[in-house]
Amino acid sequence: MAGSRYLRLLLKQDEVRVDDALGKLYHLLAELGYFVKRGDKYRRTNKVPPPIPSRVLGAIFDDVIVPHLLGEGARPSYETLFAATAIFQGLRAKAAVKLGKMPLVLVAGWLPCGFSTEVAAATGADIVILDENWEVRVSILPLELERVLEPVSPSLFIAFEVGRLEDLALDKYGKFSAAIICHRGVDAKRAREVAEKVYKVRFLGAMGLFADLLAEALGLGQVGECAGKIYYKDADLCIVDAT
Repeated sequence: MAGSRYLRLLLKQDEVRVDDALGKLYHLLAELGYFVKRGDKYRRTNKVPPPIPSRVLGAIFDDVIVPHLLGEGARPSYETLFAATAIFQGLRAKAAVKLGKMPLVLVAGWLPCGFSTEVAAATGADIVILDENWEVRVSILPLELERVLEPVSPSLFIAFEVGRLEDLALDKYGKFSAAIICHRGVDAKRAREVAEKVYKVRFLGAMGLFADLLAEALGLGQVGECAGKIYYKDADLCIVDAT
């Protein structure tokens, strides 16, 4: 957040009344403790922002989220996409260990959450990553394999499919043990046709607000609430069994 020039400018405001677009950013900043909401205004707290980190992280806001809120187009770089998903690594690992052992998992949409090798590490599963963005296939896999925090089987199989869930041939991989949908709109009915279990993962708190903004900016569809058959929930993470 501190790497964003735009958000650093917002942090200089003592008190502000905002419209719906900027309200999403101030809601996130309030969740992080930099503002408190009083009626229709946000008032700055005394919390000091951290030192400026990598500009790549700031580019997530400056090149992707803010242009979308301003009604402009955005074409994020590979590095920006990877930096965005790297922020969620701890929550991905936390979610993956809740799923149990299984042989074959479909990640139904790599963006915005970035589930991949932590699923294999936690569940022992081979994984198929489905996403409509070709950049995922050509640029992310080497980085993903380098940053695994837990040992994975040398027989680990990772396949990439470019497209949407409705384009995936039902007979190509057989029935998946589970499909993971995270912070994006995916047809759960179609997911149930290709997988024995369907899990919808939603991050909560500040991470959830950030993931919502990112999904909206990338046009990934309606995220949905943490509601229904709750498989696991804490202050940071919600997993819904959508089977």
